[in-house]
Amino acid sequence: MNSKDFKTGDILFATHREIKKGYHPIVFISGNSVYDFVGGMITHEALADRNVKMKESHFEPNLEVTYDNSYLVKGLFIKSEEWGPFEKKGQLTPEGLEFALKIISELPLETFAQYFARHAYGNKI
Repeated sequence: MNSKDFKTGDILFATHREIKKGYHPIVFISGNSVYDFVGGMITHEALADRNVKMKESHFEPNLEVTYDNSYLVKGLFIKSEEWGPFEKKGQLTPEGLEFALKIISELPLETFAQYFARHAYGNKI
């Protein structure tokens, strides 16, 4: 679809936003295949063992997605092109991108469904 139009650190929204598929803002990391790409995930959920608090300085100002009590999920995710097209809604600053990559770049690549099952969220996202 259109993930090839984005660069590392862009914050994207999926067109199809289901709880286990593109619901949260996506940090574009890299391409992966014609069917998917690699991304991180931003949430408001303060789960100390799974999410890392972000700072206002991690987000470029004056865009739709800015710091809002934001957390980076400790996960490196396969994001399906089927959830798109995607729209850029924000951008990490160089500091924010360095922060995100430090947290997630060495993690195993997985789908959110795999992550979700592994952490057994139940009904709390």
